[in-house]
Amino acid sequence: MNTQGKCKGKKMLICLLTGVLLSSAPMETLASKTGSELKKTGEKIDRLEEEREAAEDRVDELEQQQSNLQGELADLNGKLWSVTEEINNLEVQIGEKETQITATQAELEASIATKESQYESMKKRIQYIYESGGADMVAILFKSKSMGEMLNKAEYVEAINNYDRQMLKRYEDTCIQVSQKEEQLKQEKEELIAMEESMEVKKGEVDSLIANTKDSISAKKNEISDAKETVSDYDEEIAKMKAYEEELERKKAEEAKKQAEQQKKKPASTTGGGNVTANASDTAMLAALVECEAGGESYEGQLAVASVVVNRVKSSSFPNTISGVIYQGGQFSPVASGRFAVVLARGANSSCTQAATEALSGNTNISALFFCRADSGVSGTVIGNHVFY
Repeated sequence: MNTQGKCKGKKMLICLLTGVLLSSAPMETLASKTGSELKKTGEKIDRLEEEREAAEDRVDELEQQQSNLQGELADLNGKLWSVTEEINNLEVQIGEKETQITATQAELEASIATKESQYESMKKRIQYIYESGGADMVAILFKSKSMGEMLNKAEYVEAINNYDRQMLKRYEDTCIQVSQKEEQLKQEKEELIAMEESMEVKKGEVDSLIANTKDSISAKKNEISDAKETVSDYDEEIAKMKAYEEELERKKAEEAKKQAEQQKKKPASTTGGGNVTANASDTAMLAALVECEAGGESYEGQLAVASVVVNRVKSSSFPNTISGVIYQGGQFSPVASGRFAVVLARGANSSCTQAATEALSGNTNISALFFCRADSGVSGTVIGNHVFY
């Protein structure tokens, strides 16, 4: 409730209290007005409590959304760690490929150098044979002591030439293989670099999602704070309305006290003892009223409330039926607020039903016609939180 509303409420209360002191209207009319105001106040409290419950549900919903976002953030952080770890592994693999490429390049250079050295050696031998015109080779052959020796020497020379050609071919093949290996390693390195770049893009996407999720969580926290503030506002408003309701209850008690004093001036009427004719519907109504007024009291207090209703039925100053007494205007605030109808619809508890049944059978424990809160200042018999007079 805002300040203006609070002032209006207080002004209304002042006007009501002033009316009690100055008005010459009958006490029944004043009680009816207070009862009507109590009904309006009770309805507003009920409405505020419903709205507060809706606001609490909104807080729960927002907190669940925040929890879900926290879960998403945890998943994203896990993905980020996984992507970062993969990037690190790729960097290690790229480094290893670079080392292999460097080693392969050195191997290729050595192979090329060996091939060139072999080629140069073979060229020199061939050049020597051609430049000497084959004379030295002929001399070597003719110096042989036998045909076998000559053939062996010729085969030896041929073997040297074949060896040179084989070694040259081997070195050439080695160079080709090393070169191919180098190309393969370079290709694998390029693939790893492409994978790393892809992972970097993915990492950027995950980073962006994490940032957005953190922003969402921050916004959700603000929403939760606002929603909790709304609940707090409802709590404050409900507390003010309940305080106002208590003031009205005290006012109603004062009116009831004066009404009781007026009743004393009237001819005495029979109260207490004897049976009151009642059916199952009357019992259900009386039990529901007892639960509304004294559901949290001892059984003695519940029976006392039921006794007041029975005493009124038997009094000439009140209606002569259970329903007439209960529904008499401005008498019972639960009836005015609507709480009585709720309890009646579902049925009262066993203790209150027993108290109603016992009172209707004539076993009343008090002769009073009225009751109110024990702290209202009214004198009478105090049972639990009520005073009966």
